[in-house]
Amino acid sequence: MPQGISHPINDPSLVSYHRPELVRLLPQLELADDCWTLLNGDGQGEAKVKYLPKEPAEPHAAYLSRLGRATYAPIYRDSIRSYAGLLSRFQLIDAPASMMAAQSDVDLQGSSMQSFMTLCDETALRDGGTFIMVDMMPEAGANNFFDQMNDGRKPYLINIQRTDVINWNVRYDMGREVLERVTIRQLRSIQDPENAFGSIVEPIYYVLTPGKVESYRLVKEATSRWANQKIDEINTTLPVIPVVWYGATTSRFAQGDLPLAGLADLSIQHFQMRSDLAELLHKCAMPVPVRKGAPIGPDGQPAPLVLGPNTAVDLSAEAGSGFSFAEPSGKSLERHQSEIEHVEMLMDRSSLNFLYGANIKTATEASLRASQVASSVAALVRNKSSMFSMLMKLWAWYAGEVDQITKESGIAINDSLINKPLGASEMAQLVNLHSSGLLSKQTVLDELQRGGVLDPDMVIEEEVARIEEDKQAALADAQKAAEAMPQQPSAPAGPPPKTEQQKTAQAAKVAK
Repeated sequence: MPQGISHPINDPSLVSYHRPELVRLLPQLELADDCWTLLNGDGQGEAKVKYLPKEPAEPHAAYLSRLGRATYAPIYRDSIRSYAGLLSRFQLIDAPASMMAAQSDVDLQGSSMQSFMTLCDETALRDGGTFIMVDMMPEAGANNFFDQMNDGRKPYLINIQRTDVINWNVRYDMGREVLERVTIRQLRSIQDPENAFGSIVEPIYYVLTPGKVESYRLVKEATSRWANQKIDEINTTLPVIPVVWYGATTSRFAQGDLPLAGLADLSIQHFQMRSDLAELLHKCAMPVPVRKGAPIGPDGQPAPLVLGPNTAVDLSAEAGSGFSFAEPSGKSLERHQSEIEHVEMLMDRSSLNFLYGANIKTATEASLRASQVASSVAALVRNKSSMFSMLMKLWAWYAGEVDQITKESGIAINDSLINKPLGASEMAQLVNLHSSGLLSKQTVLDELQRGGVLDPDMVIEEEVARIEEDKQAALADAQKAAEAMPQQPSAPAGPPPKTEQQKTAQAAKVAK
């Protein structure tokens, strides 16, 4: 639940009701969002209070100082961005003309198709999935969700976070999911009625069904109970709900766990342990003075000890008196440091740090871990391709370009970054197989591109066609050069060469 919103989420009679599946995930989603925003989502370090609580009898000023010294390492966010980078290279295939024309601004906020989908990839990896909605530009100040054509408007895409789709209903038709109802919460900033220049955040709830969109807000009745207040209702001609689920682990609507939840937990543990270590270093930075046998003053109290240059310390003449500095042994600091290194090793196993040489790995270990990453990314590639095919159909439906959709319409994602790069010997083997006629030219080029030798954005079919064109042009040039050369006179024809029988008969005649 966003900060400042206190609407009930467990009352099925209210539009703010949350599905139980979502309620169970809310703590994990909140933790993931805190790690993504580096514990600064609600302000400068506000989320640190959740994970570094105040100790008993700790002064408030000391607690604030401890919070200020605590720093959070952005390993979680960097890992998600690294994963999302593996999905960033894609090409549209047989897309509608209006989508191709809107590639530089697909969300009416200046985002290109690549940047918008990268944001969706990051959100899906962080929350386990995200929702993408196809909408149409409003007409004459209408609210939204229209399906009217030929008036200069165009469809656009909206990325909706998982926590904002709070309720849904799905039925199964011959094993296929059919979306019947979706409730979307949108936070609006409105003017504060009590302050002329202030603003407050009010949640508005949209209930989408095929052919209709209803908007609600919650108000309190005289009995201080919440009640639904209908704001507007819009009828549409679209027979389906234009919302698509982009899941990180499953394609079932609004289902799936957070794939990097373990890394988020380790990030918080790492943050807490680093805070404890920083506090120990802060307190143990100076040695502690210790004096034994301090003289007692007239008031019965030992004289205050003031340290500084040329300071003398008075001690009693009793046996055992003395003055020294007590320094920490360092065992506690070493123990904390070793535990932090162990947590960092676990975090490294859950992230893509090994791709950037953060730690030295053997070839076998790097290959096995790369295979695990490739498996996870391959599942994301399949889910993203399936999602985008449906997204393109909804876009064409809005724009009246359904006839432009083919069986191949969608996106082609280049996955060469997750494959093992080819070595020199492997490239030589491919060339030899082609020279021997065991592999075609296009297959060799495909393997070289998949192995990272060729540019991932190169279109192999076009390259093969250019090679054939170059070969035909070279043959034509060679033929022209041969025709342009002067003809050499032929040598006079001599006697025909003797056959073996003639040679044998001549030898017998000489012998006689």
